[in-house]
Amino acid sequence: MLHLADLHLGVENYGALDPRRGLHSRLIDYLDRLDEAITIGLDHQIDLCLIAGDVYKNRSPNPTVQREFATRIRRLRDAGVAVVILTGNHDISPAQGRAHSVEIFATLALEGVTVADRPRMHRIETRSGPLQLIAVPWVTRQMLLTRDEMVGASFTTIEYEIRRRLEQFIERSVAQRDPTLPTVLAFHGTVEGAQLGAERAMILGHDLSLPSSVLAQPGIDYVALGHIHRHQVLTRQPPMVYPGSIERVDFGERDEPKGCVLVELAPGQADWRFVPLAARPFVSIERDLRRSSDPVQALQTAIERHNLRDAVVRVEVELTREQAALLREEQVREWLRAADAAVIAAIVFNVERPARQRFAGVAEALDEGLTPLKALELYLKSKQVPPQRITQLLAAAQELMDGVE
Repeated sequence: MLHLADLHLGVENYGALDPRRGLHSRLIDYLDRLDEAITIGLDHQIDLCLIAGDVYKNRSPNPTVQREFATRIRRLRDAGVAVVILTGNHDISPAQGRAHSVEIFATLALEGVTVADRPRMHRIETRSGPLQLIAVPWVTRQMLLTRDEMVGASFTTIEYEIRRRLEQFIERSVAQRDPTLPTVLAFHGTVEGAQLGAERAMILGHDLSLPSSVLAQPGIDYVALGHIHRHQVLTRQPPMVYPGSIERVDFGERDEPKGCVLVELAPGQADWRFVPLAARPFVSIERDLRRSSDPVQALQTAIERHNLRDAVVRVEVELTREQAALLREEQVREWLRAADAAVIAAIVFNVERPARQRFAGVAEALDEGLTPLKALELYLKSKQVPPQRITQLLAAAQELMDGVE
């Protein structure tokens, strides 16, 4: 089995239209990663491809993105691979009666393609034999509760009831499974204790979480998770695995490996391994140059020390006001382009603002009532203006004030 999740096709941040292909460069990135994962699966002669939710960026993908995804599904089916698509929070609409983004595959009843959009036990036929899939997609209140049950109920009560019914469904499905067949539980959502990442900023709908003990029940051979972008393993027996997203969404994921999971299944056994994908690198160059005698050279050296080829890059530096006059944004762009950066996301110069000085004796002056002339005198003394000059300036200020009166 090839276990994928969080494809997020249609994300178009940090890129531009590719005139040769007529597609956004970031869509090409995501499609390339999906192609790479499928090639890995086919090279290992997979029987099943399980996509554990969030195929698209949002619930209304444009026709071009839908066409590109359908092309990949056809490639899998032409190779004899069964496909299961679990719906995620980015795939479904909260409005009653509206179709979700992958419903077309179920409507067409394509042979070998299963859309798991409701909590249900599926028997999946593959060329190496059948397996059982307990599907727990992203759930909405409308899926598990009637309108009458929700009227007047508090949010806490509704959440408790949804969790209780999901737990009952999983327990019942495990009890009814055929023990002679491999059993996979697929869940799109948050498992308590998982390390969250950038998906927190992309969540559509309330994020329901389940304890791992509900999912890791005896009789389940592998728990295929989706929704959290960071690859991680929550339990070893059975393996409970988030493969993570296939491509980096933003700089919050710059240090995370992206990939897919290959699983060898048999009744009572699951061997798996994470396979990294060549996701586009995100590089953030952050430097405090306020103590540097040559901030221009220091920043150029910092840039040269990074491998920026084909990367999305941002630069953020701390500077004094004097240093800011020495650095030009266009110069920094030239250095990044020379390093073959694919996208320059941002160049930020944070210029230090000098702290206001407290004048000697200001507290005493405030106690006595600080006049405009006294304030000016204290200010000039703080700037170390010569006494004779202070006397001249105070006299001139007095003349101006007398003229206003």
